[in-house]
Amino acid sequence: MEANNLVDIISPYTQLKPTGSGLMGRCPFPDHQEKTASFSVSEAKQVYHCFGCHKSGNLVTFLRDYHGYSFPEAIEWLAKRASIPLPEKEFRPGGEEDKVSLKRKQLFEANHIAMNFFVEQLKRVRADHPVREYIAKRGLTDETLEVFKVGFAPKEWDALTSHLESKNVPMPLAEEARLIVARKDGKSGHFDMFRDRLMFPILNTMSEAVAFGGRVLSPEDNPKYLNSPETPIFEKKKVLYGLHQTARYIRSDDLAIIVEGYMDTVSLYQAGVRNVAAVMSSSLTHEQARLLKRMTKNVVMLLDGDAAGMDGAERSLPILLEGGLYPKGVFLPEGMDPDDFVKTRGVENLQDLLSKAQDLLFVVLDRWMVGYRGGPAEKLKIADKLKPILNGIADPRLRELYLQEASQRLGVQMQWMRQAVEKTSVDPIWGASVSPKKEVDKPLTRTDSEEKSFQVVLKGAPMAELTAMALALKSRANFEVFSREGKREWFIHPGVVQILNEATEVYGQDPNRFDKLTSLFVSTVDQPGLLFPRDPGGPKAPEEVDVELETQWLRDALKRVREMNLREQLQ
Repeated sequence: MEANNLVDIISPYTQLKPTGSGLMGRCPFPDHQEKTASFSVSEAKQVYHCFGCHKSGNLVTFLRDYHGYSFPEAIEWLAKRASIPLPEKEFRPGGEEDKVSLKRKQLFEANHIAMNFFVEQLKRVRADHPVREYIAKRGLTDETLEVFKVGFAPKEWDALTSHLESKNVPMPLAEEARLIVARKDGKSGHFDMFRDRLMFPILNTMSEAVAFGGRVLSPEDNPKYLNSPETPIFEKKKVLYGLHQTARYIRSDDLAIIVEGYMDTVSLYQAGVRNVAAVMSSSLTHEQARLLKRMTKNVVMLLDGDAAGMDGAERSLPILLEGGLYPKGVFLPEGMDPDDFVKTRGVENLQDLLSKAQDLLFVVLDRWMVGYRGGPAEKLKIADKLKPILNGIADPRLRELYLQEASQRLGVQMQWMRQAVEKTSVDPIWGASVSPKKEVDKPLTRTDSEEKSFQVVLKGAPMAELTAMALALKSRANFEVFSREGKREWFIHPGVVQILNEATEVYGQDPNRFDKLTSLFVSTVDQPGLLFPRDPGGPKAPEEVDVELETQWLRDALKRVREMNLREQLQ
């Protein structure tokens, strides 16, 4: 992390100006719209803090909250940016893992060259070219095209092939990346996989191009969309289209809207609905659910109102619930997709629909109950459909609420409903109650507990202890006051004690390392904002801080901590 500068990482997203001991600018996070600067960045400490929305963090937390990177992805991105090789798994030079790693890097590079080629080709076409007419017809702006790196594959059979050759990309490698195809019938050479199509690069969360989708320009041509086959760097079950561009909006809105196609994603983003991503198949997968859960638990499936959309919702429902997510569903009028709906009825009407989205389980249940008359066989049939879905729900409280609602809709008693979907089943030969096999792998519900095991918990700490801790960490001058006039024995909360102990140890060994402490603590505490003092007088720029008043504020906080400790001892 020390090889990267937080100021350089944040500067592309907001203008930072020097102010006293740090820099100030407008908050770059999309959920905080402000007119005056309240976002502070300390280059010395390598931390940021917004006095308005109270977001705080370091390099890793910024990449996580703004781009949706996981911790390993953030470290890998920072290492690549600083040209620092990460340690690989142990293997002999020239071994199999070495070859696989090298091949992946080469495939990423080939796709990157192809993406830039497609983008450049779109810029070069004349104004009356069919691709320009198509873009105008779909109402896409230059800004949107730039955000999603949309390009154009020329009509010539070997335009990309020739370009890759000029960049010294081996033809077998380009063929493995599914960018080109080998000629058959005894002919030598290759031709382009994509020709005369509007190109949508598919990026992973690290902004690397892993594949492409090509859209025809004429409705008479087929297939309508041509997608890259799977490769060593592309598995469609592990990718959501547009997520790299929209992750920060999903996290800030605490909601992901899932659509079915590239154009739906691009169109909604341009219309202002930016917390959106598209599935790469007809339904969500477990891997895609994990991606979403890193950013939000709230998901709305915005699907076409045809049979395919309904079927996709049914397949996605158990996956989302097993993953600990809260899925809702909105189905558009038959014959319309999100792009059509926004263009004909406006984004306001779409937002209204999204605000009224109901739980996806009930959307699916309503479909199953079309023509429902309440007969015994019908009740059993629907209960059997609900059984695997309800038993896969990670949260037992949510399962109980769904059981209550389902029993009311079916017109059955709660006790019957609970028994009908119990995890145990009846052996068809002996009639004995048999428990299902224990599920060994539950990767979707494991991540939260794993992450929490690495955190210092500050939740529940007394305000006086938090204030004294945050002020002590703010500057070396404050910490010296704390060391002279305060005692760590006064503090009771284990999280606060742990931080103060580590700060004292670091300060005693090397005072120059003290300024980096806050940056390191940010990645380990459950609530990073508590590491930054909240001035009761309101947010201030660094040059406006009165040092004497701040010192008195620290002394007052230490006094309250000591009084609390004495009361605790007396009791």
